[in-house]
Amino acid sequence: IDITDEKFFSGISPDSSSDDDESSIDMARKALAFKPQISEMQAAFTALEECPVPVVAAIHGACVGAGIDMTCCADVRICSPNTIFSIREARLGLAADV
Repeated sequence: IDITDEKFFSGISPDSSSDDDESSIDMARKALAFKPQISEMQAAFTALEECPVPVVAAIHGACVGAGIDMTCCADVRICSPNTIFSIREARLGLAADV
């Protein structure tokens, strides 16, 4: 996986959910509707984790959210001295979702 953007990867963003009118659907139904997307993301990480050949993660710059989850699936992790790791959910007292 080669990501040439300034940021290595980002996790689930607030705008990645559906654009339904917030008053028309309750939060539980929104969460259930979002579950297939979460399962798809988890399957991508599981594929990296179960890859039969060694997976190497080369990290530079900012590695935020799901980027950290993805690098944890690698067998070897190498980062540059200026790499910054951040799990924003932890700052809010939440568990990471993927």
